[in-house]
This record gives sequence, structure tokens and C-alpha cells, in this order.
Amino acid sequence: MTQLTDHIAAELALLGPPLDRVPPDRVGYGVDLSCIVDLTPALDEVAPDSPNAVAEAVLRRLITPRGGVIDDLAYGYDLRSYCNRGVTLEQISRLQAQVRSEALKDERVASATVAITYVTRANALRVHMRGMLKDSRESFALVFFVTADGIQLRESIDKHG
Repeated sequence: MTQLTDHIAAELALLGPPLDRVPPDRVGYGVDLSCIVDLTPALDEVAPDSPNAVAEAVLRRLITPRGGVIDDLAYGYDLRSYCNRGVTLEQISRLQAQVRSEALKDERVASATVAITYVTRANALRVHMRGMLKDSRESFALVFFVTADGIQLRESIDKHG
């Protein structure tokens, strides 16, 4: 066992000294791929703290069933469960608060406003959301429909600086 430990220590020494700190310009989330339910054909990259990345992350939260992420059982609020059923104005009002609360769970979101309407003909929810990012004070606006099949972006993610 001592021989194995000595060999591992020797190999680790070849890697050089350990980093005492992360360089300040590299702190953050790194780089991410742009996606809501699937990657883009060009495999577009986004900065994870950008309005696009945060908006996409919020959208993914809204189609993920609660408990669907094994290491974060409080993640997600599947709006698709509200489709194909009647919804009262009181339920819509509560739903707006729940969607806002879910958006605020992302530590990059400082504030969010949500307006939801139920589109009876399409059995869909129309969601208009505005969010403000914490660190950059940039904002994003989303308009999307939620159907039983998923989210359909009505307008692209609109970012403001």
C-alpha cells in the first residue's frame, strides 16, 4: 500500500504546485451551450451570466417537473400540467406568483414580473416575463406559449442593458 501511495504522490508532483486561488477574471460559470429543450444546430455558446443564458435557464425550470432533477428536488415547476384543463382567474393569479418565485430561485435573477393568460382555443398559457439580472443589472423579456408539448417561444429573448 505504501508503494502505491508513494507512486500517486510522485505522479501528483509532476502536475506542479496546486492553485492557491482562482484568477479573478475566471470566476463565474464559464461558457455554456445555448438551449431551451435542445441544442441549436450551430451549437451556439452563451456566457452563463448573460441575459440569454439566464432566460433560457428560467425557461427550462418552467418545463421541468418538480423533483425531476435528482440533486435539486426543489428545482422546476412544470407549466405544461396547466394545459388541456380549465383554469380560473384565481388559479392564474397564483400561478403568476409561483412562476415568479421559480424564476427567483436562479441566483442570477434579481427580480421578475410575470403576466399569464390562458388561451382557450389553443389550450395554452401565454406567459410574458421580464427579469433583471443581479450582477450586471441587465434585463431580459420573454413572451412564450406553454402547451402540453412544451414551450414555444413567441418572440426571441429580448435583452436590455
